[in-house]
Amino acid sequence: MEFNEAKNLLISKVKELETENVGIGDAYNRILASDLIANIDVPSFNRSPLDGYCFNSEDTIGAGAENPLYFDTIEEVPCGKVATKKIGKNQTIKVLTGAKMPEGADCVIKYEDVEVANGRLKLQRELKHNENVILIGEDVKKGMILAKKGSIVDMGVVGIAASLNIPSLKVYKKLKVGLISTGSELLEIGDESVDGKIYNSNRYIFDYILKKYNIECKYYGIVYDDIEKLKEKFGEASNECDIVISTGGVSVGDYDLVEKAINELGFNTFVKGIAMKPGMACCFAEKNGEIVLGLSGNPMSSVTTFYAVLLPAIKKMMGYSDFENKYFKVKLKNSFNKKNGKIRFLRAKVDIEEGVATATLNLDQGNIVIKSLIDCNAMIKVENCAEAKAGMTFDCMWL
Repeated sequence: MEFNEAKNLLISKVKELETENVGIGDAYNRILASDLIANIDVPSFNRSPLDGYCFNSEDTIGAGAENPLYFDTIEEVPCGKVATKKIGKNQTIKVLTGAKMPEGADCVIKYEDVEVANGRLKLQRELKHNENVILIGEDVKKGMILAKKGSIVDMGVVGIAASLNIPSLKVYKKLKVGLISTGSELLEIGDESVDGKIYNSNRYIFDYILKKYNIECKYYGIVYDDIEKLKEKFGEASNECDIVISTGGVSVGDYDLVEKAINELGFNTFVKGIAMKPGMACCFAEKNGEIVLGLSGNPMSSVTTFYAVLLPAIKKMMGYSDFENKYFKVKLKNSFNKKNGKIRFLRAKVDIEEGVATATLNLDQGNIVIKSLIDCNAMIKVENCAEAKAGMTFDCMWL
């Protein structure tokens, strides 16, 4: 199946998760399930942005270097306190940063910009109405939409929620992914080495990726190439998780049994192989809204398919309003000379040099070369091009 067709078909098959209310301290990196709307003005009163003296601006008319005006300081108001007195004619109140403006005052002058002469404050310039005053609602107006449904709860969202005395947020439930590793050739870390077997790296690669996106991952272990054991584990995982991701067993060999196993469980295959490199071998299936995503056992193939094809659908399930992958333009610093018969994704390190995004391709793009992920932060998408030459510009996505 063509790359975009497979990606869009998968997106069409998944649905958003249910929602829940959680305390703002537990909402970090969750996805908002409703707009965050201001319930009050912030600040809720006019306040001073600096240490200084406040006045009624009309009383300062005519003040100048040649005609200083003098004022009596009648009170000092620290932040968190409220003035007990009202400013009268030729009077001032000292306010500290953040303090509420006293009654009758509408402007503030910096502490450093005035002098004290004979016990009175000496003012040598006029002040304007609302000069150096943070006004009611200057940060947030009541009724303002501060964050839209489908956006990430970041430090700004939790910070503004706290400032509004909003203790909890409506968010989408955490996505729970069941992770299965298949293949009789696999060993777990800590197992004794066996000739002809390899250690299971996919488990940890995908555990890292899923946790990076704040996804709950339940690992169901290694399942050897046995149809009944595969059916048992896939059945268990699909019942307990929102989706199931497996690695291995989706090619065309005699022991590639994942598709057969899930079909016997009643799942219908809707994608079998994608015209892309790496990551061509895959099997996507559904049953009554349950989704199984079988990926290649080759680490770089499965990682590529996850980012390029699976991630938009997964983000849709999580509640993202903008779930499609974001591509930006980069200029290649080196070349990949292998001919490209279909869409290809190349691992790279992207830097910004003199305002231009540049990409250094990893020299070893093999499907099983795990070390190529080290210091790799992006994938280059090469379409309709036989070769990717240094100096050419391509679309790129962050990893």
